[in-house]
Amino acid sequence: MLGPGETDILEKLPIFAALPPQAVRRIAELARRVDLAGPTVVFEEGKPATEMMVVLEGELEVLKRSKRGTEARIALLRPGDVAGEMALIDIQPRSAAVRSLGPASLVVLTNADLATIYREDAAAYTILVLNIAREISRRLRRVDRLLADLLTGVQEMWAAGADARGTTQ
Repeated sequence: MLGPGETDILEKLPIFAALPPQAVRRIAELARRVDLAGPTVVFEEGKPATEMMVVLEGELEVLKRSKRGTEARIALLRPGDVAGEMALIDIQPRSAAVRSLGPASLVVLTNADLATIYREDAAAYTILVLNIAREISRRLRRVDRLLADLLTGVQEMWAAGADARGTTQ
């Protein structure tokens, strides 16, 4: 259970936007706070996923493993950011690892908590799931933009190399 100040913080976050105050209070009753003393692995890529978290304090990095096994930081999460929300929608293993960079405080909401919200308040559940879907959509759009920029840069380098050699594709 979260304290009143933490409930106020939740009400201001996009993931809980448009939820009635009583629904946010219920989420705060169901959720738990986790305080990390220092750098800690929060989620491991490929492991079963049953919860999401909201960053209250601190910074967390999201790491994705390449085919070669090296990790790349794909995001830096700060207070108000959410991680693991995909787990509450698609029930798949973790798509990335999440690690705190130092002390951090998190709000954890499990798929069982989400099921409770569904049983108690279907309207609030619907709004929450739509908010989660919007967050996933925002991230996908960001990745699409990054991928397009990367591919355009590679194509420009390829074309410049071909022009320098006097060949074309």
